[in-house]
Amino acid sequence: MLFCKKNEKKLVELGLALAGIFQSAALVRDLARTGQAENTAFNASIQTIYRIDSDSVEQIYGDIASLRLGLRELVALLDHSKLAQNRDMSRYLVSLMHLERELFYSSEIKQTLSRRIKHAVLQASYFASSPQLIINSLADIYLATLGRLSFRLQVVGHSGYLNQAEVISKIRAILLAGVRSAVLWRQLGGSRWKLFLMRNTLVRVGKQLLIDPLKG
Repeated sequence: MLFCKKNEKKLVELGLALAGIFQSAALVRDLARTGQAENTAFNASIQTIYRIDSDSVEQIYGDIASLRLGLRELVALLDHSKLAQNRDMSRYLVSLMHLERELFYSSEIKQTLSRRIKHAVLQASYFASSPQLIINSLADIYLATLGRLSFRLQVVGHSGYLNQAEVISKIRAILLAGVRSAVLWRQLGGSRWKLFLMRNTLVRVGKQLLIDPLKG
């Protein structure tokens, strides 16, 4: 394993959590613009919501190859300093981190979210044959928790898709997954200022994971 030292392992964990946020942001962007999302990336991000008692960061994301969309976006935007130029990605990335911070300071909503997600874990097994019901349930959780915070995340895209209930449910569900990664990013010591101070290091980690993905 290339990332064998303790400090390198910590950097990998930070990189994975950040890629998780980037992936959710990219999926929201694509859903809003085209009504479609990369299935492998979408399903992988959704699954992170249910992995609340994992033993490691790698286990939360499963097969790291499923984070390729997020890793590609991380490398492309941070490596070429284009984050400020890509308004949608920049807005969603910062907004997900902001939502996480508001959630952190709202004990009532945190408790509600924790309770609802634990219930959703049971529902996921029961409704495994009806994926849209699962997505709708996660969208409802987003509305009942993060949707009650004072900060409102604005999604910009094609009105024809943003008026479709199925697309809106997918966007809300993937935003929930994005906040889950943002929570992990903070727990690992990440922050908005660290994102920019460690930009080159995070790009290096992202490139290496794209070349030699770890197995969850």
